[in-house]
Formats: sequence, C-alpha cells, structure tokens
Amino acid sequence: MKKAALITGASSGIGAATAIEFAKNGYFVYLMGRNKERLQEVALKCRSGASIMSCDMTDTNALDKRLNEMLTTKIHRIEVVVNNAGIFDRHSTEEGTDDIWQKEFEVNLLGPVRITRAFFPYFKSQGGGQIVNVSSTLGLRPQGPTSAYSAVKAAMVNWTASLAMEGGPFKIRANCVCPGIVDTPIHGFHSLDTEKKNEALEGMKNLQPLGRIGTPDDIAKAIYFLGSDNSSWITGAILPVDGGINLL
Repeated sequence: MKKAALITGASSGIGAATAIEFAKNGYFVYLMGRNKERLQEVALKCRSGASIMSCDMTDTNALDKRLNEMLTTKIHRIEVVVNNAGIFDRHSTEEGTDDIWQKEFEVNLLGPVRITRAFFPYFKSQGGGQIVNVSSTLGLRPQGPTSAYSAVKAAMVNWTASLAMEGGPFKIRANCVCPGIVDTPIHGFHSLDTEKKNEALEGMKNLQPLGRIGTPDDIAKAIYFLGSDNSSWITGAILPVDGGINLL
C-alpha cells in the first residue's frame, strides 16, 4: 500500500511546496484547499500522484465529508498530516473585532484540531503516524499589531506539545514548524510588481542574520524532515525556520 500525506493549504506557497516535496520522496499526496484550479496546478507537479480535496475548512460539513473520503479509502496508507492552511490579519487588540478573532481561531487552530481529531483513531489503528503543525515565529515572539494571529499561533505551539504527549504511547508523533518571513501570498509584498517587490525584499534583508527572507522550499524541507522517518525519534519539537530573525 502506497504511503500518503495530507497537506492543507496546498494551493500555493508553503503548502504547494510541501506537497511537491513529499511527492518527490514517493508519497501520494492529498491536496486540501479552497481554490480547485490552483490545486489542480499543484497536482500536476506531484509525480507520485495526487488527489484534490477542495473545501473550506470552516465549513464543517464539507470538511467532514472530505475527511471521511480519505479515512475510508483502502488505496493508500496515510502516514502524515500537515496542518498548514492559515490566514494572516494585521490588527492590534484595539482594532481586532470579534469576527477577526473568530476567523483566525476557526482557520488557524480549530480547523487543524478537527482534522487531527479525525485522524487520531486512524493513526492508532495502523500503529502510528506523523502530525506536523505549521505555526509562526509570531507564535513564539509577537511583533507589532498581530494580536489575534500571534495568540492563535502560540496556541498551536502549545497544542503541539499536548499532541506529542497524547500520541506518544501510540507512536503518533507531533511536531511544529515556525516559519519566519517567507515569500508567499499570505504577505502583501508577494504580489507587488517586480521593482517594488525587490525594494521590499531589500528592506527586509537585515531583519535576519542570514540576510534574506525565506522561500516556500525552505519551509517545505523542514516539514518533510519532521514528517518523514528521518525524524523518527523526534516528537514535541518546535522548530523555527526563520533565518535567525528571533535572535535579533
């Protein structure tokens, strides 16, 4: 039975790069996201095979349906869940409405909780599995007006530790990657024209000791490491992949 991985937020950025990285290493990948056309584009780059699971993670009925489709299939052995899907809003506590906080919580934490909760019995029954959560360096060290996002990402870091304790006896590993500033659509500078984007990137160089912001591939390689057998004796790890930004 072919090994498989579920990647959420797989239509672009870190999620797309992660799906391609797992596929390069022989995994069949389940691509979950809202944009079906972009998921199809990613699927074409996954040479080990891919299945598109188009849904909004805040739609619990649609999510339950997609999860049931995966969990009842006998074609692949799903070994890895990567909780990557997320949104980013830049608001202070004073500016952040209940709707903003609720949306951050629903997408960035409750969605991953629902997926992981569904997979725990599956992983137990097959003798183990890997969960990789994608948090943020803002969950470790908040910067500026990002109250809701930082708080929810910090909760994900703490939740990962709980998962590692709960899953350990069943050979279910749980680890967390905390990206720094990465060139993905979640950031406004990503879609600027070439000249303005290069100016923005130049201005961010000195924020990291390594002198550049990250790429989706930088994060994907770390996620793959924690989701693969290369990290078979690692659980509960919180791994910043940030060019050293948290050192400054």
